[in-house]
Amino acid sequence: MKIALLLLAAGGSRRMGRPKQLLPWKDTILLDHALQTAVSSKADEVILILGAEAETIQKSLKRGRFNILIHKEWEKGLGSTIKKGVSYLETFDTLPQAVLIMLGDQPLLGADHLNSLIDQFKKGGKGIVATDYGAKLGVPAVFSREYFTKLARLQGDSGAGVLIASNVHSATGIPAGKRTADLDTPEDYQSLTQTHQKSDS
Repeated sequence: MKIALLLLAAGGSRRMGRPKQLLPWKDTILLDHALQTAVSSKADEVILILGAEAETIQKSLKRGRFNILIHKEWEKGLGSTIKKGVSYLETFDTLPQAVLIMLGDQPLLGADHLNSLIDQFKKGGKGIVATDYGAKLGVPAVFSREYFTKLARLQGDSGAGVLIASNVHSATGIPAGKRTADLDTPEDYQSLTQTHQKSDS
Protein backbone atom coordinates (compact mmCIF):
# COMPACT_ATOMS: atom_id res chain seq x y z
CA MET A 1 0.00 0.00 0.00
CA LYS A 2 1.78 3.11 -1.24
CA ILE A 3 1.24 6.31 0.73
CA ALA A 4 2.57 9.64 -0.52
CA LEU A 5 3.17 12.56 1.82
CA LEU A 6 2.55 16.18 0.83
CA LEU A 7 4.39 18.68 3.00
CA LEU A 8 2.72 22.06 2.53
CA ALA A 9 5.12 25.00 2.86
CA ALA A 10 4.07 27.40 0.12
CA GLY A 11 2.58 30.22 2.19
CA GLY A 12 3.84 33.76 2.49
CA SER A 13 4.05 33.86 6.32
CA ARG A 14 2.24 37.20 6.45
CA ARG A 15 1.46 37.05 10.16
CA MET A 16 5.02 36.02 11.00
CA GLY A 17 6.48 38.91 9.04
CA ARG A 18 9.30 36.79 7.56
CA PRO A 19 9.52 33.34 5.95
CA LYS A 20 8.76 31.00 8.82
CA GLN A 21 10.17 28.13 6.77
CA LEU A 22 13.62 29.60 7.50
CA LEU A 23 13.17 30.23 11.23
CA PRO A 24 15.88 28.60 13.37
CA TRP A 25 14.65 25.47 15.08
CA LYS A 26 16.93 23.35 17.23
CA ASP A 27 20.06 22.72 15.15
CA THR A 28 18.47 23.48 11.79
CA ILE A 29 15.59 25.53 10.33
CA LEU A 30 11.86 24.95 10.74
CA LEU A 31 11.27 23.48 7.29
CA ASP A 32 14.29 21.18 7.44
CA HIS A 33 12.96 19.91 10.76
CA ALA A 34 9.59 19.19 9.15
CA LEU A 35 11.31 17.41 6.27
CA GLN A 36 13.32 15.26 8.66
CA THR A 37 10.06 14.29 10.34
CA ALA A 38 8.41 13.51 6.99
CA VAL A 39 11.21 11.37 5.57
CA SER A 40 11.55 9.52 8.90
CA SER A 41 7.94 8.41 8.67
CA LYS A 42 6.55 5.32 6.96
CA ALA A 43 5.40 7.37 3.95
CA ASP A 44 6.71 5.90 0.70
CA GLU A 45 7.31 9.23 -1.00
CA VAL A 46 7.65 12.79 0.28
CA ILE A 47 6.75 15.81 -1.86
CA LEU A 48 7.56 19.27 -0.53
CA ILE A 49 5.45 22.08 -1.99
CA LEU A 50 7.06 25.52 -2.00
CA GLY A 51 5.63 28.82 -3.20
CA ALA A 52 6.56 32.16 -1.64
CA GLU A 53 10.33 32.74 -1.56
CA ALA A 54 10.73 29.31 -3.15
CA GLU A 55 14.19 29.90 -4.59
CA THR A 56 15.62 31.28 -1.35
CA ILE A 57 14.06 28.54 0.76
CA GLN A 58 15.18 25.78 -1.60
CA LYS A 59 18.80 26.92 -1.36
CA SER A 60 18.61 26.70 2.44
CA LEU A 61 17.42 23.10 2.58
CA LYS A 62 19.57 20.07 3.15
CA ARG A 63 19.36 17.37 0.53
CA GLY A 64 17.24 14.38 1.34
CA ARG A 65 14.77 11.75 0.23
CA PHE A 66 12.12 14.11 -1.07
CA ASN A 67 10.97 15.87 -4.23
CA ILE A 68 10.20 19.56 -4.51
CA LEU A 69 7.14 20.93 -6.28
CA ILE A 70 6.91 24.68 -6.93
CA HIS A 71 3.45 26.23 -6.69
CA LYS A 72 3.64 29.54 -8.53
CA GLU A 73 0.04 30.44 -7.69
CA TRP A 74 0.52 30.00 -3.94
CA GLU A 75 -1.25 33.30 -3.24
CA LYS A 76 -4.54 31.63 -4.18
CA GLY A 77 -4.48 29.93 -0.78
CA LEU A 78 -3.98 26.65 1.03
CA GLY A 79 -6.65 24.87 -0.99
CA SER A 80 -4.83 25.64 -4.21
CA THR A 81 -1.60 24.26 -2.74
CA ILE A 82 -3.31 20.98 -1.89
CA LYS A 83 -4.82 20.91 -5.36
CA LYS A 84 -1.33 21.37 -6.85
CA GLY A 85 0.04 18.46 -4.84
CA VAL A 86 -2.80 16.04 -5.52
CA SER A 87 -2.80 16.91 -9.23
CA TYR A 88 0.89 16.02 -9.24
CA LEU A 89 0.17 12.65 -7.62
CA GLU A 90 -2.37 11.93 -10.33
CA THR A 91 0.42 12.06 -12.93
CA PHE A 92 2.14 9.03 -11.37
CA ASP A 93 2.12 5.80 -13.37
CA THR A 94 0.63 4.11 -10.31
CA LEU A 95 -1.67 6.25 -8.21
CA PRO A 96 -0.85 6.02 -4.47
CA GLN A 97 -3.49 4.34 -2.32
CA ALA A 98 -3.49 7.36 -0.02
CA VAL A 99 -1.96 10.76 0.66
CA LEU A 100 -0.81 12.10 4.01
CA ILE A 101 -1.08 15.88 4.17
CA MET A 102 1.02 17.73 6.75
CA LEU A 103 2.02 21.32 7.41
CA GLY A 104 5.51 22.71 7.78
CA ASP A 105 4.82 24.74 10.91
CA GLN A 106 3.92 22.14 13.55
CA PRO A 107 7.39 21.22 14.83
CA LEU A 108 6.23 19.32 17.90
CA LEU A 109 4.51 16.64 15.83
CA GLY A 110 7.01 13.86 15.22
CA ALA A 111 7.27 10.89 12.90
CA ASP A 112 5.64 8.78 15.60
CA HIS A 113 2.37 10.64 15.14
CA LEU A 114 2.55 10.41 11.35
CA ASN A 115 3.18 6.68 11.66
CA SER A 116 0.20 6.29 13.98
CA LEU A 117 -1.98 7.87 11.30
CA ILE A 118 -0.51 5.64 8.61
CA ASP A 119 -0.81 2.47 10.71
CA GLN A 120 -4.43 3.22 11.57
CA PHE A 121 -5.24 3.85 7.93
CA LYS A 122 -3.65 0.56 6.86
CA LYS A 123 -5.83 -1.30 9.35
CA GLY A 124 -8.79 -0.23 7.24
CA GLY A 125 -12.25 0.87 8.20
CA LYS A 126 -12.07 4.59 7.49
CA GLY A 127 -11.10 6.53 4.39
CA ILE A 128 -9.73 9.43 6.43
CA VAL A 129 -7.47 9.19 9.47
CA ALA A 130 -6.88 12.64 10.92
CA THR A 131 -5.36 14.36 13.93
CA ASP A 132 -7.86 14.85 16.75
CA TYR A 133 -7.75 18.44 18.02
CA GLY A 134 -10.55 17.84 20.51
CA ALA A 135 -13.21 20.07 19.00
CA LYS A 136 -12.37 19.06 15.44
CA LEU A 137 -10.29 16.79 13.23
CA GLY A 138 -7.52 18.22 11.09
CA VAL A 139 -4.13 17.70 9.53
CA PRO A 140 -1.84 15.90 9.56
CA ALA A 141 -4.29 13.49 8.01
CA VAL A 142 -4.32 10.52 5.66
CA PHE A 143 -6.86 10.46 2.82
CA SER A 144 -7.60 7.41 0.71
CA ARG A 145 -7.42 7.98 -3.03
CA GLU A 146 -11.21 8.03 -3.25
CA TYR A 147 -10.88 11.59 -1.90
CA PHE A 148 -8.23 12.74 -4.38
CA THR A 149 -10.79 14.30 -6.70
CA LYS A 150 -12.36 16.28 -3.87
CA LEU A 151 -8.94 17.38 -2.61
CA ALA A 152 -8.08 18.57 -6.10
CA ARG A 153 -11.21 20.74 -6.12
CA LEU A 154 -10.26 22.73 -3.01
CA GLN A 155 -10.00 26.46 -3.62
CA GLY A 156 -8.84 29.57 -1.80
CA ASP A 157 -7.98 29.14 1.85
CA SER A 158 -10.27 26.13 2.26
CA GLY A 159 -7.89 23.45 3.42
CA ALA A 160 -8.20 19.74 4.08
CA GLY A 161 -10.08 20.42 7.32
CA VAL A 162 -13.12 21.48 5.31
CA LEU A 163 -13.13 18.14 3.51
CA ILE A 164 -12.71 16.24 6.77
CA ALA A 165 -15.61 18.11 8.36
CA SER A 166 -17.91 17.33 5.45
CA ASN A 167 -16.97 13.63 5.56
CA VAL A 168 -16.71 13.16 9.31
CA HIS A 169 -18.71 9.92 9.11
CA SER A 170 -15.83 8.44 7.11
CA ALA A 171 -13.11 9.78 9.40
CA THR A 172 -11.42 8.72 12.60
CA GLY A 173 -9.07 10.74 14.77
CA ILE A 174 -5.84 10.16 16.66
CA PRO A 175 -5.09 12.63 19.48
CA ALA A 176 -1.78 14.48 19.57
CA GLY A 177 -2.36 16.65 22.61
CA LYS A 178 -0.49 19.93 22.84
CA ARG A 179 1.89 18.84 20.08
CA THR A 180 -0.47 20.28 17.48
CA ALA A 181 0.72 23.83 18.26
CA ASP A 182 1.65 25.71 15.10
CA LEU A 183 3.74 28.78 14.40
CA ASP A 184 1.81 31.61 12.80
CA THR A 185 2.99 34.70 14.68
CA PRO A 186 6.23 35.94 16.31
CA GLU A 187 4.53 35.33 19.66
CA ASP A 188 3.87 31.69 18.74
CA TYR A 189 7.50 31.24 17.77
CA GLN A 190 8.83 32.89 20.92
CA SER A 191 6.56 30.81 23.12
CA LEU A 192 7.53 27.47 21.59
CA THR A 193 11.22 28.22 21.28
CA GLN A 194 11.46 29.06 24.97
CA THR A 195 10.49 25.52 25.90
CA HIS A 196 11.37 23.35 22.89
CA GLN A 197 14.45 24.74 21.18
CA LYS A 198 16.96 22.50 22.89
CA SER A 199 17.96 19.56 20.72
CA ASP A 200 16.81 16.17 21.88
CA SER A 201 20.00 14.42 22.83
